[in-house]
Amino acid sequence: MCLMEILQQVARAARMAIYQLRQRRRRVLQPVPGLQFERDIAVTMRDGVRLMANVFRPQQDGRYPVVLSVSPYGKDALPEDYGLFRALGMSVGRIYESDYAAFEAPDPGFWVPRGYVVVHANTRGMWNSEGHASWLSQQDAEDYFDLIEWAAAQPWSTGKVGLSGVSYLAMSQWAVAALNPPHLAAIMPWEGVSDMYRELAFHGGIRETGFVPAFYRQRVLAHHNPRFPLAENLLEQIQRHPLDAEYWASKRPDLARINVPALVCASWSDQGLHARGSLEGFLRISSEHKWLYTHGRRKWETFYSSEAQALQQQFFDYFLKGIEDGMLNVAHVRLEVRRAYYVQTVRAEKGWPPAGTRVRRLYLDAATCVLQSSPLIQESSVAYVASKAARDNSRARFVIRFDRDTELTGGMRLRLWIAADAANDADLFVGIEKLNSDGALVGFSGFSGFVSDDVVAKGWLRLSHRALDETLSTETRPRHPHGRIQKVMPGAVMAAEIEILPSSTLFEAGSSLRLVVQGHELRDYPVFGHSDSVNHGRHRLFTGGQYDSYLALSVVEPT
Repeated sequence: MCLMEILQQVARAARMAIYQLRQRRRRVLQPVPGLQFERDIAVTMRDGVRLMANVFRPQQDGRYPVVLSVSPYGKDALPEDYGLFRALGMSVGRIYESDYAAFEAPDPGFWVPRGYVVVHANTRGMWNSEGHASWLSQQDAEDYFDLIEWAAAQPWSTGKVGLSGVSYLAMSQWAVAALNPPHLAAIMPWEGVSDMYRELAFHGGIRETGFVPAFYRQRVLAHHNPRFPLAENLLEQIQRHPLDAEYWASKRPDLARINVPALVCASWSDQGLHARGSLEGFLRISSEHKWLYTHGRRKWETFYSSEAQALQQQFFDYFLKGIEDGMLNVAHVRLEVRRAYYVQTVRAEKGWPPAGTRVRRLYLDAATCVLQSSPLIQESSVAYVASKAARDNSRARFVIRFDRDTELTGGMRLRLWIAADAANDADLFVGIEKLNSDGALVGFSGFSGFVSDDVVAKGWLRLSHRALDETLSTETRPRHPHGRIQKVMPGAVMAAEIEILPSSTLFEAGSSLRLVVQGHELRDYPVFGHSDSVNHGRHRLFTGGQYDSYLALSVVEPT
């Protein structure tokens, strides 16, 4: 370990110690004018189990629509939670919220003064809620259903309930909305996985070993109700179910059954977690009224921003209060097109994909390491050492320089011909980078906004998971069933199709796109990665002739 790494660890330990000391102090909440607060209200589920909830109401008696969220992270875990990330050296940006806002939840300090009741409940078996905790199970969805119907029947409620929240608090919305509770009036899933196998536990068939174990141990195992054994241990289930079968299907909501109005947020900066699932959710739900809010910045900073909350209020005011505020005239897609880190433009689009989207193929040339518009006749190859070390510089790169402004918005599909010289499997880590006119790397906000030097877009694939579902694949997105393992003979050349996750980026005239293929993580991400790689020896990539390696782009042409 180098001196710099030692110093960084010491600094993190010091920040963590300061954070823990602050956590031990008794906290006095700053009151919000006009808000009354009831803690630990027991809500009885259909099987008799009681979940604990906090209710925030206007002091003036009356009936109000309800903004509801359910979380395993603790209804009483107040904003200091973000301090944990800061203590670990992660940037979360500026978050403006009241002292009553639980982690990733709607802020009562914002909603109650605007004429809403806010309810925040602990999920089954977590903190002081009764029952056996599971992870986004059918039981959890049924509990959420019961909470919605309970909130609708209270004397302070108009009977209309809307859902809001980030991450898990968005994922759980997909599940309950598919059950169609009678009093659910609208949902607001703000960055939420909708396919736990592909977007959370396994990326391209490669098990995620950083974020998932860390958050599950620190957030779930550490805080479940000790009076009730866990109904399942997610980490053990991941180990037992490396393929997409019945277990993962049980946690995949039937998005097509969702028909309530929805305001969905998808982030380009959360690839490897919520980016893909949020966009899939927007596309696949059956709601007549649905909107997509995209961005490429920090997760929580954006959720609590004045711009986002203004749209959130406009959405709920219309669908929960019936206020004619022009919501139906709002463009269905807010498209944020990035240029660099926190440099972007915003425009309105009627739908997704944006108007003028065309597919363009660029063919890889291993002999010159460039991307070309036409197929190559001459065969060639390039090799790299498939190291597991994040600082190993061995990789294959292919570059194209744009002679005019080019907007890439949507997913990409990479077709590679590859051989693993000394192994019967291979893990491929693929990135799209932007270089400015001087050839310098342009960085972007990545993984929840914790890094500022991330790539434009990324993708993963374990070669033994290369089987395709042709019926669900598109020109810019291969679909892998992940239902069986197909090992390869060492040295055998195989075709692999890699899904590169959706993004939106402008490449100015003179800038370049660089495709990177390597055997390890693209960046040193905090608390994220894939450490159980099967890589060994060299990977060789083949192009030209019979080896039609290409990159399919989603290009938005001027209209």
